[in-house]
Amino acid sequence: MSAPASHVVVLGSGFVGHAVAGALAGHATTSVLDLPTHPELATRGAAGRALLIQEIERTGAAAVVNSCGRLRGTDEEMLDANHAWPAWLVEALDGTGVRFVHIGSASEYGDPGSAEPVAETSPARPRGLYGETKWAGSRAVLDARAAGLDAVVARGFNLVAARVPDVSPLHQMRADVTALPCDGGDVELWWPATVRDFVLLDDLAEAIARLALAPRVPDIVNVCSGVGVSFEQIVRALAAQQGKEVQIRSLDRPGIAAVVGDPGRLRACTGLTPRMSPALLASVLLSLDVEPAGSAPAVAVP
Repeated sequence: MSAPASHVVVLGSGFVGHAVAGALAGHATTSVLDLPTHPELATRGAAGRALLIQEIERTGAAAVVNSCGRLRGTDEEMLDANHAWPAWLVEALDGTGVRFVHIGSASEYGDPGSAEPVAETSPARPRGLYGETKWAGSRAVLDARAAGLDAVVARGFNLVAARVPDVSPLHQMRADVTALPCDGGDVELWWPATVRDFVLLDDLAEAIARLALAPRVPDIVNVCSGVGVSFEQIVRALAAQQGKEVQIRSLDRPGIAAVVGDPGRLRACTGLTPRMSPALLASVLLSLDVEPAGSAPAVAVP
């Protein structure tokens, strides 16, 4: 492999930012700027922009990746992290000539109304504070792109990561199945037929890396597997891999029935086809250390 010819600045040193830097290894050099250790960025003033521009000029960076955001918090915290932060970034990067890769969320789609794959051209109809604030941030990036910034929203779907926050349903499913005795037992699910599109952290990071370095990118790219997996399938796969018999009890609390992405644009512009199946998801989840309740990082991505 030839020596890296590009540099990418990654904003955020959490597990996603770390994974993106790892995926870039061999293809580009990287530097990571983290908000807690760079107060100039956190205040988003002239000093913050100067720091960002200095890093871009010092390294000759071709791209900047934003891996910061909030999964939960107060209204003000969510708006600040998911909307105000990327809105400030696109202003700070105006005129630099670098590409900006912003990690959006499948929650921006809201309820597609069916399990048919959702394309990037589908309308955004977010529900709830998280989806609404993520869409506000993505919209700021798309507006900047329309005004001339080289930018792309990498719309990440449901993440299977090395640290599963306790807000993820995967956390509760794994905990419930693991807590069953050897001969199995009952597991409660709000609505077993709920279907989501899951993507492994390694695949998400690889997609972000490729989007950062591709010659041209579209405005929005779904980072998804295109495979719908139901909550019932996940629980049964977890139980099967632990050799347990499981009975699923529905609490009859349906929400959004299904959100499955169309990975066609991702495949076309990066050549990547993320892997996913109930068995693979269960295998990866059972090999990971899941964070205890209350310890999920405040800054993360979906």
